[in-house]
Parts: sequence; C-alpha cells; structure tokens
Amino acid sequence: MEISSRTDRGLLRYETNLSPGLNVIAAPNSFGKSTLLQGVIYALGLEGMFSSSRKPPFGPALLTVADLPDGTRSPVRESWVSLTIANEQGAHMRCKRFVRGDGVDASLVMTWKAGSRGELDEASRVDMFVRQPGAAFRELGFHRELAEFLGWDLPVVPGFNAAEVSLYLEALFPLFYVEQKSGWSGVAPRMPTYLGIRDVLRRSVEYVLGLSALERLTALAAVKSEEDDVKKRWQSASDRLGEAAKSLNCRVFLHQENPVTPARRQHCVIEVMEEEAWIPLERQIGVWRQRLGELEQDGIEPAGEHTHQAREDLAAAETSVREVGGRIRLIDEQLNLSRTDSDALATRSASLDIERNRLADLRKLRSLGSTLGITSVSNDVCPTCGQLLDGRETATGIAADLEQTIAEIEAERETVRAATQSAERRRATLERNRSSLQAALHGAMRQARALRDELAGPSAVPSRAQVQQQILLASSIERAQRLLDLADEADEYFDELSRRWQDVRDRLADLRDGTLSRTDQQIVSRMNSSFQAQVQDYGLRSVPPSDLSINESALIPVNDGVELTFDLSMGISASDMIRTKWAYYLSLFEAAISSPRNRHARLLMLDEPRQQETDRRSLAAFVKRLERAAGSGCQVIYATSEDRRDLEEVLYNVEVAMLPANGSHLLAPVTG
Repeated sequence: MEISSRTDRGLLRYETNLSPGLNVIAAPNSFGKSTLLQGVIYALGLEGMFSSSRKPPFGPALLTVADLPDGTRSPVRESWVSLTIANEQGAHMRCKRFVRGDGVDASLVMTWKAGSRGELDEASRVDMFVRQPGAAFRELGFHRELAEFLGWDLPVVPGFNAAEVSLYLEALFPLFYVEQKSGWSGVAPRMPTYLGIRDVLRRSVEYVLGLSALERLTALAAVKSEEDDVKKRWQSASDRLGEAAKSLNCRVFLHQENPVTPARRQHCVIEVMEEEAWIPLERQIGVWRQRLGELEQDGIEPAGEHTHQAREDLAAAETSVREVGGRIRLIDEQLNLSRTDSDALATRSASLDIERNRLADLRKLRSLGSTLGITSVSNDVCPTCGQLLDGRETATGIAADLEQTIAEIEAERETVRAATQSAERRRATLERNRSSLQAALHGAMRQARALRDELAGPSAVPSRAQVQQQILLASSIERAQRLLDLADEADEYFDELSRRWQDVRDRLADLRDGTLSRTDQQIVSRMNSSFQAQVQDYGLRSVPPSDLSINESALIPVNDGVELTFDLSMGISASDMIRTKWAYYLSLFEAAISSPRNRHARLLMLDEPRQQETDRRSLAAFVKRLERAAGSGCQVIYATSEDRRDLEEVLYNVEVAMLPANGSHLLAPVTG
C-alpha cells in the first residue's frame, strides 16, 4: 500500500506491505495512523460507508498543507493512494485513486489486473469510476469490477424509495471496519442509511453469512411482483370485458373481479335486459335470429301494404316508449333514495365511530383507576336513540354497562357497514338497469320515428320500418356474437391466470414461512455460541454473559429480547459495550467462514479498539482471538496509540507483524 503527497518541497510517502495475518500499527495520536485505514477504504471507493458526502476522509497532509520533519509546512499540489489486493484465486488488482490531482477527478480509479503480483507492472491500465451513478453495475463502474473480483454477486433487496435496490458494497464494509471517531459508539455496526436499503444491517449480515434467508427474500420479492402482474392482467381483462359488455348494454354475470384459484373459478355469463328481466345473451341472439329469418323469408313489403301493421307497430312502439320511460323515472327515484340512504349510513357510521372512541377512552380511564363519569368523554346520550341519559330509567330497570354498550356499538357498526355495502351494490345494479333501459328507450323511439315517417311517406316505397328493423337485428346479432367470442377468449385467459394465481399463492405460502432453514439456523447458532463465549472470555461484568445472545431475526446482540445498547439504567457499562462489539465482529467472521456460502471479505480493520479504558486483560483475550482469526485467513489491521510498553504486554506471545510508524507523522520525505 502507498499513500503519497506531492508538495512544493518534494514528495512525501508512506509505504508498507500488509501481511495476511495480524498487522499492528502503534503510534501516537499525532502520527496519523487512521489515515492508513482510511486510505484502504478510499482506494476501494468505499468512503460512502461513512457519509453521503463526496469529501475525501483525510486531513490537511493530503488535501491542503503538509508538515515537514524540520517543522515547516508546504502546500499540497497532488496526493494519491495506491492499494494492491488479491482474491482467493490468487489474482491481483492494483487500484490508484487521487485525493487531490491536477485535472484528475477523485471519482476516477486507475486499475491494473494480473494473475500474480509480479505481473502487475506489465499489465495494461483500465480507468474506471466510483461514487458516481452506475458505479455498482456499469461496465466501467469500479464497484461492479471490485465485487466481481471478490467473487460477490450482490443481490437486490427491498428499499425505501424504490421497490428494490442493490446491496451496495458501502453497506457491507461496515462489517469489516470500525473507525475511531464514531465506529465504537454502539454495539451494532454503524450503517449508512442514505443508500435507501430497508433493514440494511440485517440484509448485509445475511449476505456475509451466506444465509438462504436473503435468497428467500429475493425470491419473495420476485413472486410478489408476479402476484401483482397476475392482478393487473386479471383486472385489465375484466375491465376490457366489462367495457365491451357495457357498449352493448349488457352485463357480465358470475364473474370474479379479482384473481381466484381454479377451484373457485366460474365462467362468466353475458346477459342482456329484455322486458324487465336479464336473460343470457345466447338466448336473445336466438330470438333475434328467428325474427331476422322471418323478415328475410317474408321479404320487405311496400309501405302501402304495410300501413295497417305499421299503425299497430307504431302504437306498440309508443306504448313501449311510455312504459320504458316510466320505468326509468322509477329507477331514478330509487337511485335518489339509495343515495340518500348511503349518505345517512355514512353519517351514522361516523357518529358511531366517534361514540365508540369516546367510550373506549372512558374504559381506558377507568382501567387506570379514574372515577370520573361519562361526562368527561361523552355527551351522555344514548348511542342508539339519541335521548339524554340524565337520570332516565329503563322499562326493565336494567341499564347496559360500559362493556355491553361498546359491544352493541360494535355490532351496530358492523350492521351499518354491511348495509352500506348492500346499498352500494343495489345502486350499481340500478345504474346498470337504467343504462340498459335507456338503450331500449332509444331503440323504441327510433322505431316510432321510422314508422311515423313510413306512414307519412309514399306508399309504393319499401317499408322503412322493416328495413330498419332488419338492419338493426343483423347488426345486433353480429355485435352480440363478437361479444360472446370475446367472453370465450376471456374465459380461457382467466383460466390460465387462475392457474398462475394458484401457483403464485402456493409459492408465497412457502416463502412466507418465517423459520430459518436448518443450515441457516446452524450458522446463526455458531455466531451466537462464538459471541457468548467471547463476552465470557473478555470479562463482561454488567450482565451475565449467558443473558446476551444474537437475535435470530434481527441478527444483532440483544439482552432479554431488547437491542443491546449503552444504558446505565439497564446496567450496561460503556466498557462492556466495547467488549460486546469486539465479540460481535469476530463472531460474525467465525460464523461466516463456517458457512458453505461464506462472503466475508476476510478483512478486519480496527482503529483504536481499546475504548473506555477497557481492562487490559480483556484486551489481551481479544488480541488472542484476533490472532486465531488471522490464522483462519483473516487479514487484521490493528491501529492503536497506546504506549509501546503497555502494548507489548498485550501482544506477548502473539504472532504479529508490526507496521512501520517512524517519526511524528505518517508521511515522510522520499529521499534519493
């Protein structure tokens, strides 16, 4: 790794090789050791795990002015970070990113890839971008390349502002790095929320542990999307069929407006109103065809020969106009009454809601020990008849108590709701009947006009009424048959959708089973066992270590079902909070590497892990556990400002690589 800053007085640099095991950098606070850890994160474009800000997470030495060993300062002209990483397959990638550069934006990442470290110098450079839209999935997006290099296939998870979002790398690396300023402020990792990921910590831990719960969540989202698609398709087909039937003044009967399973499917029936009843359209088509056949067989008579019949037909048509018009007026009156009833029911429902809430408040007050009367929350009126209740006696001598009154109001609310739904259905039926009668009225009026014109016109011309009736019958038969054909096609489509609906509902039922798989339970159990063993070894004193556990659902440390936080009133000390944080990060690693689908980065970076003056014996036990993790393939970077003599006691008999920390500053002049 290399961190460089070019000043007017020359080049300053810090360069080190990080071993695969436990690396410790021990230096005073003024040294800038945090810059080493921040440099790793910055080179990988992951500073978004701290903040949505695009400001580089560095101090003046890389941004504005650098301190030199002779005590002077010099302006910074350019600065950059270069990092070489390797994956489990042995491939290497070098990343170089400018912190401050002349004409080079901080979003640019220069990359080199090769099969081995020695081949990197001869590899071709590929420029990519980071902290820009598309960096996680575009071809030249660096985080897409980094995830692929690590062998991670980042899933899509539920989000807040969108249906689904990617599980970004910035949401995963807080599980591998604890920074000094705010990283130790709680037990659970500090996660970025601006990424818009719902339950971001849980989703990230599930991914790192390789739990199938995350795959189940992804599958559930896909099935829900398929469920919505079936609903939309069903509703769209229903609307098309309904509009087509409405255009011919028909109605669709025995049809479910929402998706149902095949066992509940009923094939729809198209009905048309004739006289005062709804009859199947197929039967009416037969009547129309019979009439049309009779007209075609008899032929069109001259108007003069049809006069007597025309007068009778005119009288019948005028009678039909009067009768149908009267039925429409009756339906209009019924519609007005229905609307009035609906308004009254809505008013009554609102008053019942108010009275129910008042009585519920009174019940709550009484349960709390209040002896106030109903006047404090109610108008002292009967919720049924509205009469005042001041001293009124009942005929039976028995008055309903509070619970009985609430129960009666609830029953009446249910009755009002049922009556409201019934009124709405009746109004819809009346409106549909009125539409059909309106069409019949227009037909009768057209026939009456044609007959009047025929009686007033020349007697030698063909009967206009018969011609019009023949054309109308032929047109009605053709349009009705098209509607029936459309209904048949719709039935086939609904049958297909109902089978899909059954399949979707079955899969949803399986996926919504909240229990973890047996493998997932074993992984979480290992994490929990490791966590409890560690807090025991670290000397947790505030609560019995056995009382703490990893919640199987939220995947965070809990105490008696409550998220573990620093709280003196609950007896959790600040130093014990640090112990549980140590245990959480290491138990996550230990459980992850035991998982068949381990996705841990095998990296732990800890900046000043000894917080709150934690006991050194606890720290020594923690370092021993870190050594064990390093032996399992985890690269640990431990940064501290502790006194070297105190640190040597903690590191006694621990295999560790000490990183260079010479002088008072991280960056030193490059000589030669």
